[in-house]
Amino acid sequence: MVKKRTSYVCSNCSYTTPKWMGRCPECGEWNTLEEKDETVVTEQNHRLFQSSPDAVYTHISEVETTDSERVKTGYKEFDRILGGGVVKGSYNLISGHPGIGKSTLMLQIALELSKQCKVLYLSAEESITQVKIRFERLAGKQGCGRLFLSNESNLDKLRAKLEEEDFDILFCDSIQSVYSPSVLGIPGSVSQIKECAVRLLETAKRKDITVFVVGHVTKNGEIAGPMLLEHMVDSVLIFEGDSSLGYRVLRCSKNRFGATDEIGIFTMTSNGLHEVENPSQFFLSDNLGTISGSARALVLEGTRPFLVEVQSLVTSSNLPQPRRVVTGIDSGRLAMICAILEKRCDIYFSNFDIFVNIAGGLKIKTPSIDMPLAASLFSSVFNLPLPVDWAFVGEIGLGGEVREVPGLDIMLKEGARLGLSKIFAPHERSSSGKEKKYPGKTEIIRISHIDEIREHTASTNIFDR
Repeated sequence: MVKKRTSYVCSNCSYTTPKWMGRCPECGEWNTLEEKDETVVTEQNHRLFQSSPDAVYTHISEVETTDSERVKTGYKEFDRILGGGVVKGSYNLISGHPGIGKSTLMLQIALELSKQCKVLYLSAEESITQVKIRFERLAGKQGCGRLFLSNESNLDKLRAKLEEEDFDILFCDSIQSVYSPSVLGIPGSVSQIKECAVRLLETAKRKDITVFVVGHVTKNGEIAGPMLLEHMVDSVLIFEGDSSLGYRVLRCSKNRFGATDEIGIFTMTSNGLHEVENPSQFFLSDNLGTISGSARALVLEGTRPFLVEVQSLVTSSNLPQPRRVVTGIDSGRLAMICAILEKRCDIYFSNFDIFVNIAGGLKIKTPSIDMPLAASLFSSVFNLPLPVDWAFVGEIGLGGEVREVPGLDIMLKEGARLGLSKIFAPHERSSSGKEKKYPGKTEIIRISHIDEIREHTASTNIFDR
């Protein structure tokens, strides 16, 4: 059944209202509401897509799955983030700041997947010639396989072609650049992003096409568009990193087919992105062990343990309000650790400026960074360097007690594998009561209170006044 409907649409933000108003309540602009006549079709809905037209439900035992539901991309970091590879028919969103390398990563993934699948790369922001130049720079002498390019920004035309051709994987760069003529609003508006995302989802599920969508971010770092975009996709990948640094961090914030909070580390070069196989060596400086204020920290991102360097500089201040400059961790965590050290260890920072940095520009959010931070502050206050083969891990409570952190056993195994001589860690809650053995000569020193660090290191005069 076809019905006529009159509405008013804002030309600035695509806000729709059934009556005219002088000022748009959404964006606050004046005289932007324009009258539009819409044709509403109520007898069908393009959003209705079912895998089985004959039955609305199926018993779980009757659903068939195979071992080939995942496709390897050729990049171990990328496959591990997605849970072991790309799931066929999945809908994936990747976002990040401009110039961070989103398109470069998608181009490289498309090149690898084209060797085993039929891939369509849609770049509505560039011409086909420009895309080919970038492909040639990244591909070098290797072939492009079954890779097809398109710069069609009309999503309805693209979906019609997808119905005719049997593509396995679709890359859309970006969702803010495509549009549907049947929807009011300019490309990138909320209404266009919502409708284009839903229609791509419908095509992906019905045709069993794996879709990768590149999304822009706002000036606040959030994904541009409605929250519906993040809800409907199967995985959300965030590309992070400072464009002035040589590394990029790909973080998974949502994954229906694997673990969340996984990260992959890449380096950006003139020939594209390269995987970092050993991040522990990548984030450590060469002068660790020769200067005070540096401590090694064992951290766990997702299921991946590695070492990072925590740097602290505590220096006297003549300011009425001493400075607290923090890079890589939450400033509130530094304030909490300083308050605990003052209360429980009689070390006062009221007349000192404190500068804290995570070497390499990495951002750490896990509470296991508490004890390494306290150790680096100890080292800087007493101006004595820590041994290069020591590491710290553990959360510190307000009473100064050191608490166990999730994944402690995995981090201790990684520290033993790297050949550390001592690892200061909290006690584990084990029902057997037996101390676990780790390979190598690594000594695990169990700490129950933060003040015990000075007691255990008294023989080396590390923290003696």
